[in-house]
Amino acid sequence: MNKLTGILLCVALLVGVLAGCGNSNKTDDKTSKPTINILTAVTGGKDEEGMKAFEKELGQLTGYKINMIKPADDYNTVLMQKLKAGGENLDLVYFDQSQLPDLVKQGALQDITSAVEDSNILSDTSIIPEKEWKNIEIDGKIYASFNKKEIERVVNVNEGLINKYGIDFKDADTLDGYYQLFKQLKDKDKTQGFYPFNVSLSLLFDLQPWFASEGLKGGIVVDENGKKTVPWSTDAAAPVWSWLRKLYKEGLMDPDALTDTTKELRNKFQSSQTGVVTDWAAWTGLYNVNAAGSYPNEFKAVAHGGTKNKDGAYMLTRGAASLWGIPSTSKNAKEAMKVLETLATQKGGDLLSVGAKGYDYTDDNGKVELTEKGKEAGMDHGAPFPISEKYKSPLPYNPGVEDALGFLKYASTESYLPETADYTTIVSKEAIRMVKGEVSVEDGLKEMRENLKAKKVID
Repeated sequence: MNKLTGILLCVALLVGVLAGCGNSNKTDDKTSKPTINILTAVTGGKDEEGMKAFEKELGQLTGYKINMIKPADDYNTVLMQKLKAGGENLDLVYFDQSQLPDLVKQGALQDITSAVEDSNILSDTSIIPEKEWKNIEIDGKIYASFNKKEIERVVNVNEGLINKYGIDFKDADTLDGYYQLFKQLKDKDKTQGFYPFNVSLSLLFDLQPWFASEGLKGGIVVDENGKKTVPWSTDAAAPVWSWLRKLYKEGLMDPDALTDTTKELRNKFQSSQTGVVTDWAAWTGLYNVNAAGSYPNEFKAVAHGGTKNKDGAYMLTRGAASLWGIPSTSKNAKEAMKVLETLATQKGGDLLSVGAKGYDYTDDNGKVELTEKGKEAGMDHGAPFPISEKYKSPLPYNPGVEDALGFLKYASTESYLPETADYTTIVSKEAIRMVKGEVSVEDGLKEMRENLKAKKVID
């Protein structure tokens, strides 16, 4: 009898233990927090160690485990492959505004309109102005939130060279004024391989400051009646194309401008192989930081507005929005929204710009100092200028950036339409032919318009 009782007692205890284990697992399932998988192109640490520090701090700010995936190259191809493969458990993906319409059309992104409206942070217009949301709406709906505040592209001049050669230059404001500057630089700097001016013709990014002289906006312009035009293809654009042709012909423009990418252009400007380029306002500061001991006497990037239109105003390009979207396959949309909210806070902005505390910077009772890793990152971990209007940087901007941002009031974003890819292909092809002199400016513009119309880029 006692033996039987003992057996039954053991069985009862075993069942109880197993039941307890089962209940324990269920509790863990309910209380455990998901891992938020993020596909990123530019946001995060600069290397593997820096990325781990970034993930850890973002995790602390949000309360979730963060896993950031940063492809080594060809980001857009990787993005599309992963989305087409069912999302691969991704909860946030990075892309720019030009990709947004196509991603929405494919049904790749979740509609987050209601979530934004319900968010005390994202719906606060003192943090993110309503015009920013309007700029990225698709048919009145919101499918993404912001990575950073977009700034403008300015003309960067290496005033180290200007001062070295005693050239009198402040703001030329006209095509001829810049032509005279380039002539002086070419006459005085006999360094082999030096060209006063460089531009990436194939990308068209760098041309807006020069077309301002004729009051012409880049990209596809849609009027109030819905008519599409490309101002740079009109006869009114001929003086600017002729000016570029003259610079190329006279050896004032780097001949590699026909093929140079932004990376190559930056390397040449940084090493004083060229004197004037167009680049983002943030890069005015990055150039100066990267110059190290050569700044400010030998190298000093200074922002200028380019040329002015007939109303005396500069016309610059503001960047397309860099965005975060939640894939339609994500099972952690609520948690992903928390991450997006965090990026719009002061601490989120600190992480995106200055970096991870304890890794990129130290904070001793309010005294913030960059570490060596932080200095190498240049206060840019994806958002040198965080999206929040309330954001206050704990450190000054890099040298020259404050002045560069003064031109933001002259900048506007180009339209991003389904026809934009064809616009870029056609205009850049004819631009190269005209600048090289393979075709006259008159004939080049005529052919440009014909091709744009054939592809229904213009009406």
